[in-house]
Amino acid sequence: MNDLTTINLQLNSLTVYRTLLQDETVARFARVLSAAQSGSFALFLESYGAFLQQLSMESGSFYFAAHMEQLIRFDDNAFTRAAAQGGRSEGYIALRNAASFDLEALRAVASISFKELSTRVLSSANEQESSLVSRMPEYIAGSSRLFDGSQDVISTMETFYRMNGYGVFAKFGAFRWDHALLGIPQPDPIRLSDLKSYEYERGLVAANTKDFVEGRGGGNMLLYGDRGTGKSSTIKALANEYCSNGLRIVEVTKDAIPQFPAIMERLREVPLRFILFLDDLSFSTDDAAFSALKSVLEGGVVVRPENCRIYATSNRRHLVKETFSERSVDLDDVHAGDTKQEKLSLYDRFDQTVNFFAPDQAQFLAIVRAIAHEKVLQVSFEELDRGAIQWAIRAGGRSPRAAKQFVEWAAAQLQKGASILEE
Repeated sequence: MNDLTTINLQLNSLTVYRTLLQDETVARFARVLSAAQSGSFALFLESYGAFLQQLSMESGSFYFAAHMEQLIRFDDNAFTRAAAQGGRSEGYIALRNAASFDLEALRAVASISFKELSTRVLSSANEQESSLVSRMPEYIAGSSRLFDGSQDVISTMETFYRMNGYGVFAKFGAFRWDHALLGIPQPDPIRLSDLKSYEYERGLVAANTKDFVEGRGGGNMLLYGDRGTGKSSTIKALANEYCSNGLRIVEVTKDAIPQFPAIMERLREVPLRFILFLDDLSFSTDDAAFSALKSVLEGGVVVRPENCRIYATSNRRHLVKETFSERSVDLDDVHAGDTKQEKLSLYDRFDQTVNFFAPDQAQFLAIVRAIAHEKVLQVSFEELDRGAIQWAIRAGGRSPRAAKQFVEWAAAQLQKGASILEE
């Protein structure tokens, strides 16, 4: 049913997926349809050229069907939200029927070929115009798996939304909060297999995360310890590990902590689970973010949603910077001891604290050897160890980060035939 008039009517009658019409590529394709119907050769060429230009800019190719599939997968509408919840809402059947109608219309749009589009204008074209059309680049239609006719489109999309969520939550696995939820297109791809040593500490974080993802509770976590020991990398790697199981990570800066109520309201009804990630956390004594985080951890006015957990990292055990002046007795504070304990005990509000301490020399060298083995460095263990020890001294200490930096430097040195040892 690839009659241009019918397809144009179907496109203009979209309901739940109507926001797709706001996509500039789809809008330009609609103008191509209208131009083809009009039979105007000049208008057809102009609108078709504009369509191809926009398609290539947005998709990096001429795969129109693939572009349409991406729009459908990541659309945020009443049906996608209801399907992500498992289709349990009242009125879901009506939404599903409307979505099915839209998807069939979109399949027809994505399947129409350049040859079908140009037939009407070619019927009245002269030889020169026909030759021009025959040399024009063609977009690729109907090549997407969703539109190749082998799948029940509505059932396929129901499954996708149920497993991946809807809208930006289906499109991105990682987010940051900057007065609004913003997807991170290229998050750190680190995996657990990339991390060396600290199996016990990492296992505690992994077990808590697994419980959270599988609906068995899981608590707020503080990862405390020396710099470069893999605290942040552990959290990011676990987020990547469980992304396909419905886990998402939201990076929240310290300045945004007072916005936690807005963040949690944004995520409360989303049928996925979220780690709210606070990296390298520390507070001054009069920091407004201190009270805001304490309130959230203790369950203040805004109740934390069951689908959210807070994971924080810090180099400070008590999270609050203490100055020498604060160690003197404050004569105006009758309960100075209580005040001090209040400032220093925020870490107690986390359900679980995991310590990541700097490795001793043997552990550090084991990490270096493991990374070097993965990179297939052609060097003896003795030379590698000596170089690593020298590097740690220059770097100001031993850590997994220092080990990785050394191996990357050593690989570059060896590649150009240089020594990895100090003279």
